[in-house]
Amino acid sequence: MTRFPRTIILILALLITACSSPPGKEIKDIKHTASVQFNSSDPELNEAWKWARETALSYVRTGDVVGPWYEAALPGRDAFCMRDVSHQSTGAAALGLDDENKNMLFRFAENISESRDWCSYWEINKDNVPAPVDYESDKDFWYNLPANFDVIDACFRMYLWTGDNTYITDPIFLNFYQNTLINYVERWELSADKIMGRDRIMNLPEGATPDNHKYYDKRGIPGYHEGAGGKMQLGVDLLAVQYAANSWYHHYMSDDPRFSMWLDEANKVEALIKDVFWDEEKGKFNLIMYQDGSFGHSVGNGADFSYALLHYKALDDPRMIQSILDTYSNNKEGFIIEIASHLPHIFFRNGRSEDGIFMLKYLTNSTTDRREYPENPFSVVGAFVTGLMGVTAEAPNNLISTFSGMKAPYMQTKIADLPVMGKKIDLLHRGRHTSMMHNHSDTPIYWTPYLEGWQDVWYINGKEETGYGKATKHFGINVTSFLIKVEPHTRVSVSQYPPPEQEDAE
Repeated sequence: MTRFPRTIILILALLITACSSPPGKEIKDIKHTASVQFNSSDPELNEAWKWARETALSYVRTGDVVGPWYEAALPGRDAFCMRDVSHQSTGAAALGLDDENKNMLFRFAENISESRDWCSYWEINKDNVPAPVDYESDKDFWYNLPANFDVIDACFRMYLWTGDNTYITDPIFLNFYQNTLINYVERWELSADKIMGRDRIMNLPEGATPDNHKYYDKRGIPGYHEGAGGKMQLGVDLLAVQYAANSWYHHYMSDDPRFSMWLDEANKVEALIKDVFWDEEKGKFNLIMYQDGSFGHSVGNGADFSYALLHYKALDDPRMIQSILDTYSNNKEGFIIEIASHLPHIFFRNGRSEDGIFMLKYLTNSTTDRREYPENPFSVVGAFVTGLMGVTAEAPNNLISTFSGMKAPYMQTKIADLPVMGKKIDLLHRGRHTSMMHNHSDTPIYWTPYLEGWQDVWYINGKEETGYGKATKHFGINVTSFLIKVEPHTRVSVSQYPPPEQEDAE
């Protein structure tokens, strides 16, 4: 979204997001409730959770023409944009906002159109029409090209979290996936074979000029960075999210698990990321390629968006991954909120739990600039659940895996009444040596807890077990994992230690 006036935002942020926020927004009355609760032995984390949860819920809206939704754009515009919904969806799911997520993603999916060159509406308001600030006509509107792929990524993540088959069977969603990965890619020349040499300005009517088209060079920005003045040929974040979208479609919609055109395209995009955008001499990634063929490592202070390569899981090379993590670890307070809000999850998911905990506290601190921007509280809630508590859901397999983000053995964290896979669970961690799950649902859950260390003896529900666990590595850490069936309305504990360490999760 964004767009006029935006001078101040561009100066401050060299904007990497398409939906910007003013400072000083006060929390509105909370009209929506959520069952999920968090508590830990760290009072600062408890305060961080409380602020993020309450602030995110204050953005939930009901009773409008568009259907159930939450703000995912500039507060006060009564709207949600493609980028921010995609990035807020995990936190929203943890708060039980599945209907809101599905409705908003559906609205984007249903509005893909050939008349808009297979774009959707970048930003939709409460009246279920394109937000006027970004839209003049089907040939003159603001659009960042990662958006379609971002929505695909969010849809499949929500499918794994909720188990809702609508995401893989509804004709509207299927039409969006297929038209994006085929027609959108063709119309905007985004295939790996063409993307490096495509025209920067394209798909405009004959005679279109900057004078007669408001969004002349903004209708098709090849990345989420918006501060290049039309000179950016390609952002590495566009490649990252394309990789994710093609990979999702291959794994969940392809008939052949070994090969598909989607997997082939994902592999080609991955090669561009590693072979073209990686600077071997400097040991870091270029962020953008300009129209003249040159590359840039930086787009301004606080605006390094290489996090996207980790957010969309586009890398498996340890050195490349560590280079990105080091960039953020070394300057944790130096990034604009649209980037910083992603860092807790990324740190936790790459073995840097101290940095993750620092960021949860920093992002919720009253002195942090623009902390009220909707993407931030939603992302923080998501990071508490998927990062600090380490919850990963695979609803098609009825499987939940967990790994504590708390290294200190005396620290305890608990999430209660977490909605996941259409069920409710409690999860407790003590350091990384003990985990407990309570299944509140009427059906079993398969649980894979990861505990730190390789040990021959473990205690399942207080009973000594041998040969039960699988020694492996998780985020580079030596761990033992288990596959446990948690029956309905029962608790299961796994620990390095025998009783009396074992206690109820309640």
